[in-house]
Order: sequence, then C-alpha cells, then structure tokens
Amino acid sequence: MPIYIKRFIEAVFIVDIDISNIDRYVANYNDEMMTHYEVEKNNGLLTQKIEIPYTKDNNKFIYIGLSFFGVLICALKIYIVIECIYQIFNRVFLFFYQRIMYDSMTHCLRRNVFDMKYKTLNSRSVILFDIDHFKFINDNFGHAVGDKVIIAMGKMLQQQAKKHHLYFRWGGEEFLVLLPKTNKQALLSYAETLRAAVEEMPLLKDRKVTISLGVSEQKQQEHIHQTIYRADMALYQAKQLGRNKSHYL
Repeated sequence: MPIYIKRFIEAVFIVDIDISNIDRYVANYNDEMMTHYEVEKNNGLLTQKIEIPYTKDNNKFIYIGLSFFGVLICALKIYIVIECIYQIFNRVFLFFYQRIMYDSMTHCLRRNVFDMKYKTLNSRSVILFDIDHFKFINDNFGHAVGDKVIIAMGKMLQQQAKKHHLYFRWGGEEFLVLLPKTNKQALLSYAETLRAAVEEMPLLKDRKVTISLGVSEQKQQEHIHQTIYRADMALYQAKQLGRNKSHYL
C-alpha cells in the first residue's frame, strides 16, 4: 500500500500474501484512485518489480528484494579481498616465523626456542653431538669450508630425522636431537646411524669429517635440562674415548 504525504510517496508497505489477492487489490486500488500501478511477477530469483507511474521517466521501476547475481558478485569480491589479506598476512607470518624459530644457516631450530618446543613431547631422549676437530677444519681449510660442513650437518639431520624428532643447532658446531623416549639399544642404534651418515660425506679433500655423540634418556621426575647435562657428559666421554663414537650415559 503506497503511503502519501502531501501527494508524495514516502513509503510503500507490502504484505506477502497470495499473489492473486495482490493482483485483485492493485486492480481495485487503481480503479478507485485512478492510478496505474502494475506488478510484474517472476522478475528474477529474489526480486519483484513494481512500476511507479507519473514520473519523468516512464520506464522507471522500483525493484523489491535482492539481485541473486548481485549478491553472488558481491560475495565473490568479499572472498577475493579476504583471501588476498589472508595470503599477505600468512606470508608475513611465515617470513618472521622462519627467522625467529630456525637457524638461517642450517635450518635447524634455534636453541633459544628449545623451552617452547620440548614440551610437545611427554617423555624424551636426547642425542647431543658436535663436529670433531672443528677448529682444525676452520684453521686449515678456511671458515667458508667450516660453514659448508655446518650446513651439511643440518641437511643430514633433515634427511635422517623421523616423525616427532626435533633437531636444534645447539651451539657453533654442536647439535641436539630431541626424540620420544626410546630404549638404550634403539637410541644408540639411531646415534650410530647419524655418525655413519656424517662419516660417509665427502666434505673435505683427503680427510673425513666425523662427529662424537652423547646419548641419554630422560629419567622419571627428571627435568629435561638434567637429561641434556648427562648427554653432554656422555659426549665429553666419547671425545675422551677417541672421538667418532657414540656414548650412552
């Protein structure tokens, strides 16, 4: 029902009832008021079109409802904008995450994020190793070659690491592998796998690069840093026993 104020249409009030009643009402209203309102049915999926006469543009219509394709296009635009924003923030997040969490040379986790990461494992075992005679390598082959050896350690860990293993660059030439609690025999076997993988690398001319490893299991009620301390002592003993060895403590 049109609502007139001072002969101007200020609003249109529509009640959704049977369409035949609407047609009858519009026809009766046009007869009484000498108007020419018309309703066009099926004008789109979500819309109806009502013609308002006595305007400067005789083809001017009012559309009631929503345009299905308009809504679709609008939703598509919103999706594209949101997806672009997500991709930008995701790339920025990954950029900073990689630099905060990982060592840029070896791509191992940094030591300063250890306390954040180790809690993902309930019970743990530790393998701590470093490169034998690394100062000799730097002094006799140059620091560029020393860096190449360190980078090779990172690649070796990525190749040998299994699911749920975490590996860290613990110091300059020292690395730590954190893995789920494993029995002594299996732990030493994995340590030997790492040792043999390094020994087979052709990193230096006429000289093999080797590592020494300290191995330890976390005991009941023992803090992980105590376990690492025992692994460090085991590493020291492996050095004392001649290097290129794994030692359990």
